[in-house]
Amino acid sequence: MQLSELLVAISGNKNLYVTLTDKTGVEMITFNAAGYESVEGDLGTREVEKVTIAAHTSIVIALKDAEP
Repeated sequence: MQLSELLVAISGNKNLYVTLTDKTGVEMITFNAAGYESVEGDLGTREVEKVTIAAHTSIVIALKDAEP
């Protein structure tokens, strides 16, 4: 699943914070799910590796490596 598809699906959760990481866990950005449109287009096309629920108001999404 592409990141942009997942973000659209969760965008209605105004109290949810999303942290994007690479697959090794290095944080790239944290934002409110309702503000998903601020995520750069190149990140939005990346495939999701894993989703982790960190707390009831935050999730961590690990992205696969970018295609060359």
